[in-house]
Amino acid sequence: MCALEKPKATILVIDDEQIVHESVRRILEAEGYRVDGALRVKEALDKLAVGTYDLVLTDLMMPDDSGMRAVEAVAKDHPYCGVVMFTGYATVESAVESMKLGALDYLPKPFTPDELVDMIQKALEKTYKARRDRELEDTFSEAEKAMRSSLDLREILNLICASIVRLLQVKGSVLCMYMPKEKALEIVSSRGLPQDFLDKGALDPSEGLQELLRTGETSFITDQEFKARLQFPDEAKKEGIVAIWSVPLKVKDTILGVLRLFSADKKSLTDDENEILMKFIEQAARAIEHAMSFEQLRSDIESLKGRMPGRSADKEAV
Repeated sequence: MCALEKPKATILVIDDEQIVHESVRRILEAEGYRVDGALRVKEALDKLAVGTYDLVLTDLMMPDDSGMRAVEAVAKDHPYCGVVMFTGYATVESAVESMKLGALDYLPKPFTPDELVDMIQKALEKTYKARRDRELEDTFSEAEKAMRSSLDLREILNLICASIVRLLQVKGSVLCMYMPKEKALEIVSSRGLPQDFLDKGALDPSEGLQELLRTGETSFITDQEFKARLQFPDEAKKEGIVAIWSVPLKVKDTILGVLRLFSADKKSLTDDENEILMKFIEQAARAIEHAMSFEQLRSDIESLKGRMPGRSADKEAV
């Protein structure tokens, strides 16, 4: 969700020519990147084993090994790191082969400073997107597994709020359950927001959420709309909130409640984040429904036990 600022990425350059290291380091450090180097593939693999790099820039032809080995090693053992291949022996075959092994792109020698910087920027964008996609999937899988493993309603509600904050990297969340008799929303769990704000500005009982309950559609507002659509806009801004999502939790056509996400960033969700959010909301609603059904079943059983003949007498005898 957060906008990517110009990264201070760390780049490992693998080349057996010292002049290449010097020129690449000069160009990339001027752009704000941190640059490390290795003159041999083995040296590079040793550095990868103990260091953290965002991108590897490797020559194809090396005296001790092929740069392809570095590409394979990164793809296998360092999935959060990207690779760009560059060489003076550029062929279509070698370019295709490096891409098959996991390289993000291919840069023939000689290259200009602008070509190098442009290539690095594009490769890092791909690397960060792949990293974010993997983090989203991993976090979603963990949350989904946890929700499926519990039937405790309170635990489920708290898990939903905590998981969505971690999943989408927002400032905070609030889960409001719909109370049919009162025709109102009640805060039942939250994460990342102070209690005094929850007591005042987290839940807007006016037309905004009522419209959401009527239509079942997700709403999104920014701080420019707070005065018109929030009961306590100043409190929201004071907390550093600049955007709010309100997402209905529903099973089929029944709305169980609303999950609200509070962000310190105006940037809208990416397509991948929005897809994950919808999947998460679907799983969350089902988990709440199952936990509520379990609680109702347990309550019915206890009620039935209390009406069983002889139960009172047994208690007195004990």
